[in-house]
Amino acid sequence: MRNKLYLGIILLFGALVGCQSDDMYDAPTELSDVGFYTSKGQAKELQLNIYDFMTFSDLSQGAIDHEWTLDTGISILEGPIERNDTDYESKIIHPGAQSSKEKTINLYFQESGTKWVRLYNTFKDSVTFRGNDGVDNYFLGSEWIDNKWVIDTTFRVKVYDTIIPEIIVKQNDQVVNHKSTDTIYVEAGEFLEFIDVTTIGEPTGRSWSIFDLETETNYATSNDSIANIQFNKLGNFRGSINSNRSGENIPSDGDVYRIPAPIKVIPSSKPFEINGDIYEREDETIVVTYNGEFAPFTNQEQFFTVMVNDIQFPVASVTIDENDGTKLNLKLVDPIYRPDVITVSYIGTEILSTDTRTASMFSDIPVIMDTTNLVPDNISNLDANDGTWTNYFDNQGIVSYSTDQAASGDYSLKLEIASGQANVSAEAVFSQPLIFEGDKTYVVSYKMFIAEGATGIAPPSQINLFLIQNWGWQLWNNFEHPIGEWVTVTAEYNSTIPLSKFYLRVLSNADNTTDATVYFDDFSILVKEERP
Repeated sequence: MRNKLYLGIILLFGALVGCQSDDMYDAPTELSDVGFYTSKGQAKELQLNIYDFMTFSDLSQGAIDHEWTLDTGISILEGPIERNDTDYESKIIHPGAQSSKEKTINLYFQESGTKWVRLYNTFKDSVTFRGNDGVDNYFLGSEWIDNKWVIDTTFRVKVYDTIIPEIIVKQNDQVVNHKSTDTIYVEAGEFLEFIDVTTIGEPTGRSWSIFDLETETNYATSNDSIANIQFNKLGNFRGSINSNRSGENIPSDGDVYRIPAPIKVIPSSKPFEINGDIYEREDETIVVTYNGEFAPFTNQEQFFTVMVNDIQFPVASVTIDENDGTKLNLKLVDPIYRPDVITVSYIGTEILSTDTRTASMFSDIPVIMDTTNLVPDNISNLDANDGTWTNYFDNQGIVSYSTDQAASGDYSLKLEIASGQANVSAEAVFSQPLIFEGDKTYVVSYKMFIAEGATGIAPPSQINLFLIQNWGWQLWNNFEHPIGEWVTVTAEYNSTIPLSKFYLRVLSNADNTTDATVYFDDFSILVKEERP
């Protein structure tokens, strides 16, 4: 039975023979040793692009028999091959040959998919190969077959095809013919949906570009597989996708597809009206979004009414956002605070869209106040699912990211403690320490969900969130909350000790009989604001 090894790159561990002076030299007996080499690095599976070549060398000594056998779609090239050579077709020798007894062969891969290259050697003595498959060191011994010692080795090669971009373009959920040269007409404020369905060449990413032919600049870009591009500006545009493949040990490739169909944005037939919520930014700017871009204007502050806790506050300025022409930025003369109840109204007629529509009036729309969370997103809402939350060193239970329950998004942090365990504990390390200001009060909170069926949860069982390095403070609570629903746990915090990580634990009762599953989500630290 042949001993076959699937590997990518094998390092040769050659035998070293000591030297003596000429007059004491004794001729060595013939050695049996095994070694092989490829030109594409270390991996269990070698990878390269189609129409590329790879060198395979048998460095064994004392072999009785030696032969390379090739899969289909592989040709042998005549060497040597210079670094700048690209015309491999002209170097093919022995077309159609599927074997060779040369010690070193240059192989040209002309078909995509998983290919194999086999090396068969026999020896009069037992040999052992010592190598590394890119992950682990290993030893491969020969087998005694038909009165010979046999090493039968197969290299597996993943050959990537050339990337050929393929896309779908939709307008109002209907597929449009992007391969035609007929113009795609889009009303201002509407979307086109660009969908990347490329499979040939196994791309790992893409970038969409929408080019403004008037300004000769990119109007919009996206790296999403499905890009919904809103066209708010009148004019003519061209779209393209750059589909690419990259990654560690993956051969790179890419191709650009320029959409033949031009895109023309025309005036909208819809009202120019508010689109989405009015909200406050961290710098106390109130943002109003419409369904199209604004034409330049001045002196429109008197047409906006901003009520703060039922008192009208004067508007200092109304401007178009520098980065998004669909947004108006309102600044007030006086400061506003998170607990404030704010509404905005507009009764003007002089603010227009870029396609000459008049901005619709609106009355008493509430403002969503800023809640800038100081906790990084990947720690706060869990949807990154990136492993930032992990076991604490003394953990006895199970810590995992879960889609069973979520207060927001898709994921939450799941902590499971079983009877007989003292705790289940997790930590999340901040990439940069969070620095607190001594003259401010902070509000620390998280949401938790106690699953049905929890037992042994009476005190002293408890749940603690520590803000390390401040071991002297914890957000403590017990299990005395409704079962089977999300609840918010909150406490105020005053400290100047930097926060480098969260330490979260569930402690069992005194008899270690607690058996419970608890989900956590939406960890938050906010600066507390109060109107003076």
